[in-house]
Amino acid sequence: MNPHNFRPVFTHEQITASLRATILTPLTLHTATILDQNQLHSDILATLLSDPSISNHLSHPEGRWSKDDTGFLRFDNRMYVPDNANLRLRVLQYHHDHVLAGHLGQNKTLELIRRHYTWPTIRNDIQKFCKSCVTCMRSKPQRHRPYGSLQQLPIPERPWNSISMDFIEKLPPSSSFDTVLIIVD
Repeated sequence: MNPHNFRPVFTHEQITASLRATILTPLTLHTATILDQNQLHSDILATLLSDPSISNHLSHPEGRWSKDDTGFLRFDNRMYVPDNANLRLRVLQYHHDHVLAGHLGQNKTLELIRRHYTWPTIRNDIQKFCKSCVTCMRSKPQRHRPYGSLQQLPIPERPWNSISMDFIEKLPPSSSFDTVLIIVD
């Protein structure tokens, strides 16, 4: 037996720091969650105060719209998020991309957001956001059949026998033109 094989792998300071980090991590994440949500709510409130369309929502006779004591506009007791200053995007990021959210997918993200927030196009916005999430696309398998192999086109027997046309649009202007027509014979 070689006595050099029995030396410790980690120092006492490393073990102490690791234990301290393990104990403090949940408290730190909880504090970050509260701070993120408080900043988001203060931004929503600031935007609502400067939004002239609030009076239109409050004038509905159904009574589903209300304004609470803190100044938030609510629809069926859920906070209305105006379409200003990327607030809706921040709500989506907070409930889908946040460290504690976990990229749960469209349905779970919709359920989490609808507990507290609302806006007219909420379902479509969540679908688009989740479909564009790179982390979700990497980790979730595709449920379609595999793509087939490419097939070579047949060789034409004579000129003008097979013609294809295509446009390349929205190019930077060149002599006031921004489209190219491509013809392949």
